[in-house]
Amino acid sequence: MNFKHLLIIGLAIAIISIGFVSAADDDVSILSALEITPFSEDTTVTIDGIDFNIPKGYGEQEDIRKENDTVSVGNMEVTLSNYQYLNEKGDMLNLQVIFINGKNYTMNSLKPEGGEVKKTINGTEGFYSETDGIATFRYVQDGKSVQIAGNKDIVPKVIA
Repeated sequence: MNFKHLLIIGLAIAIISIGFVSAADDDVSILSALEITPFSEDTTVTIDGIDFNIPKGYGEQEDIRKENDTVSVGNMEVTLSNYQYLNEKGDMLNLQVIFINGKNYTMNSLKPEGGEVKKTINGTEGFYSETDGIATFRYVQDGKSVQIAGNKDIVPKVIA
């Protein structure tokens, strides 16, 4: 299964959501229009047992959250959690945790995709790519595949 497809789905949802905001009254902020409450300080959130640092000013777009959604792909049972956060400038932060029932991900089983390079961020080894200021970092933790996508300056701050 190509995990880039899952990221593309998350990004498509973000673009659609932001499109709705552009039609909103100019006096209404992006987060207010989407009924998102930003964190007033840096906040740790836990997704499927994995901690992430969400920067102050970002709020969760709860209506598009995918939490432990399970699908069958061939003879595999794949579970995905996808959380998305926005800030007032419209910067998106997307977090995904994926695991396959009966499979324990390791860095050796995670392979680079589409121009990714091996990189260590905050002591975590993974695969990194950057396009037009949007960074993606994929790594393995607790046997799960983890992917963070967002502004290249924010992604390193999210890794707990």
